[in-house]
Amino acid sequence: MSSGKQLGIAFVIRIVLLSGIASADAADPQQSAPRSISEREFRAAYVDAAKKFNAAYQNIQCKARCRYRLDDPNNLSHKRRYDFTAHLLMKGDSAVTIQDYAQETPRGGTDTSQVACATSHYAFELHKTRRNHPYQLNYFTRTPDRVARTRLILGNDVDVYLCAGSFMYHNPFEAIINKPSFTVVKLERLAANPSGTDNRVTLDFKLTNDPWSISGGHIVFAPQLNWAVLEYRYRCDYSDTDYSIFTGRNSFSSPRKNTILFPMSCELEAVHHHSGMQPIREQHTAQLTDFSLGTVDDAVFRLSNFGLSDIPLAKPTSTTGKQIIAPRCEFKDIPANKTARQKVTIQNTSSLPIQLLGAMVPCTPSGCAYAEGLPLRIPAGQQGSFTILFKATTPGKFNTEIELYTDQPGQTKIRMPLYGTVKENAKVQQKK
Repeated sequence: MSSGKQLGIAFVIRIVLLSGIASADAADPQQSAPRSISEREFRAAYVDAAKKFNAAYQNIQCKARCRYRLDDPNNLSHKRRYDFTAHLLMKGDSAVTIQDYAQETPRGGTDTSQVACATSHYAFELHKTRRNHPYQLNYFTRTPDRVARTRLILGNDVDVYLCAGSFMYHNPFEAIINKPSFTVVKLERLAANPSGTDNRVTLDFKLTNDPWSISGGHIVFAPQLNWAVLEYRYRCDYSDTDYSIFTGRNSFSSPRKNTILFPMSCELEAVHHHSGMQPIREQHTAQLTDFSLGTVDDAVFRLSNFGLSDIPLAKPTSTTGKQIIAPRCEFKDIPANKTARQKVTIQNTSSLPIQLLGAMVPCTPSGCAYAEGLPLRIPAGQQGSFTILFKATTPGKFNTEIELYTDQPGQTKIRMPLYGTVKENAKVQQKK
């Protein structure tokens, strides 16, 4: 064969091969540049996605294995790590979280289990001081702004995990995008990477005139997964020198496209910057399992679900009969970093038995108090006793009050004065 024919055949073969490669590239959408997306298109798609999320999450529950870390280099005594299991439940506007802690527990090691519940009408919190003890009521309110605040705080445990697909920490993106000052800085559709994965859409945004809220951020969405939030980073500016940065990453379990997904794992971090202080860091992680839809019953949002009377949940009634008066509780000269105990006796002067369901015991600059021996049933005309403990921290005087919760319709709260002094700890002073 002549050299001219060989060159011609080689040329044809080369053209065929290049054509085949070009055809394969055209047939492979992963190799093509991603289609651009406009703000109008994004808003329309996200509105539809939010409706699907809201409809699917009207009745949902799951279990979670959680870890919370707090690292405050400005005060080493604030360094904490809590490992706990949680049962998270939500139905409509109501939510409840039930948490069981491992070795280190909140409130200076006094709690082993906690429950927080918020509905549209009331909010309550329960705790146990020992795992085999009954729950006691340690907070209750029907005041609308306090109910709303409790629901917001509760959202840190419920919303950020159950609703991870549409939330940035405890901020629903649906609410953020509808703020008047919301502005898109950059909106971009990314090519799938690695090959075989779904496309992503990234959004950079800013907010103005929104004090104590988000000032700007970056989000990564998965359009094929109902626009689920995969990653986010945003900043809150509180002043010229004080701000916080929140970051998060979520993974989801369902491989099916265009369906409402269940979060499988969530990682959250908050870093708080304050003038003249080192950054304070919070970290949350959770592994979620046992999701179910349509299985949450209204009973879980009531005190009776946890072994207590539902009477405080009803609207207040007019006072009838003789009111029960609690004695003053005084602690004298408690050494700092010590715990003092005080026995409290309540006389039931009514003609009916009364049950003390628990107590709201506030913290003071000098230390925190808590109750033991509740719930407590006191027969009519008799008396019963429980114990108030005060964990002293800082020398000084304190003067506050305790709210005792009862199952009496006309007197669901009894106020008890709590006061005293904390003195320097002589042993600690000698060591210095």
